[in-house]
Amino acid sequence: MLLVGGCAIAPPALTGGSTTPSRRGDVLLGGAARVPFGRLREPSVLTAGDSRYRRDAQAGGVVPVVAARYGLAHHFDIGLGVAGSTARVELRREHVLAEGSTRPSFVYAIAPYVGQIAGGGSEGGQATRFGVDVPVTYSIDFGGVYEFWFGARAGAEGVRGRLGVDGARQDVRAQKLYGGALFGLALGFRRVHILLELTAAYEQWWGTHGDTSLDRGGLVLTPAFALRVRL
Repeated sequence: MLLVGGCAIAPPALTGGSTTPSRRGDVLLGGAARVPFGRLREPSVLTAGDSRYRRDAQAGGVVPVVAARYGLAHHFDIGLGVAGSTARVELRREHVLAEGSTRPSFVYAIAPYVGQIAGGGSEGGQATRFGVDVPVTYSIDFGGVYEFWFGARAGAEGVRGRLGVDGARQDVRAQKLYGGALFGLALGFRRVHILLELTAAYEQWWGTHGDTSLDRGGLVLTPAFALRVRL
């Protein structure tokens, strides 16, 4: 999947009703948002001062989405992409429960990613983010016109580097675990569909920034939409 955006990382799964057919391609264009709640919205995660880590690594915001997938074999596809400065590889597999005009299946995916966080402000700095995203859904394709999917999504992320806090660069070492639910639907005809999706997940962060410990969590919503064209 190709995702282009800024610091706010909001990669949707956009699973759809199935994997991409063998030797066919899907192109998606849309957008997604990261909306944090709870303690993740507080002005500072680490200190009473200004933490660039809070704003650069855990930011909320909206990103445009451009996605591409290719069917490698029957019930198996691959996606490649970028979310801001984060590169992502997606591998998906489906298990079809029944072939017919109504086609239910389980779709499994694993998406490792790695990227850079460039600190802003006069203190600057830079850190590396790396992790893996694992969505699993029950998906139904209704004759190529309607699609519906729902399931679970979980993953982990780490951040390592030096970012500013209180006007100075300090070492940051943090990790995140998250898990939650997602559901989506699609409407279209033959090769063109509009996809809508919502992920609701709880994030928990641990780590340190300089001499200060980090221990924060909260709910994060990721609404997304895309136009999908099958080639």
